[in-house]
Amino acid sequence: MEFVGTSSEEEMVSLFLKSEIGSNRWRPRLLEILHELKCPVALLEEPDITRNEHNELRARVLARFRGYGENRALFADYPTGINWQWVLLNREELSRIKYVDYDYWNALTVGSRHPTDAAQTIRKGVEIYGVSNRGFLEGAEAMRHGAEFVEPILVAPDPAEDLVILEGHVRFTVYALLGKDAPQPIRALLGLSTGFTSWL
Repeated sequence: MEFVGTSSEEEMVSLFLKSEIGSNRWRPRLLEILHELKCPVALLEEPDITRNEHNELRARVLARFRGYGENRALFADYPTGINWQWVLLNREELSRIKYVDYDYWNALTVGSRHPTDAAQTIRKGVEIYGVSNRGFLEGAEAMRHGAEFVEPILVAPDPAEDLVILEGHVRFTVYALLGKDAPQPIRALLGLSTGFTSWL
C-alpha cells in the first residue's frame, strides 16, 4: 500500500454521495432526499468541499440516506477523529479487502466476507437470495472495455489489518472478478481509527 495524500471527513462524505448518486440502484432514493431537503443534484455530482454550508448539507443527506452521524444503519458504531488518507493498492492486496458484516455479503462469500470468494460464487452461477449477479458481470465487462470507476472508500483500525469496504462493494467485486485484468494500482480513500476494530 502506498500513501499518496491526506484527506478529510468532508471529502469522504462527498465521495460517498458522488458514488451513490451515480448508481442506478441508489439514485432514486437520493433524489427523493435531495427533493425533501431542497438541495440541487449538483451538490452531490459536483461537490465543492471548500464550502462549509455544502458540507453540512451533504452530511444531512448522508444522515437520511445511511444513518451518518446518527449511529445507525451503515454508520452504527462509526468512530470520530478518523485519519483519512488517499492510498494506492496493488492487485495482490485485494485479498485483504473485506465487505461489511451483512447477510448478503456473508452468504455470497460463504462467510469470509472477501470479494475474491464472492467472485468464485458468482463464477459458479450461484445467486444469493434470488439477487441477480448480472450487475457484477456487466461491471467487469465494462471495465474490460475501458470504463472507469469512482474511487472506493475503505476503513481499518490500522493499515496492516484487513481493510473493510465502507463504500464500493460492487466495485471491489468487479475487481475480484477481473483478477489479473483488474486495474493496478487501485486508488482508494482509507479511513484509519482504532474505533474500526469492531468492524473487522
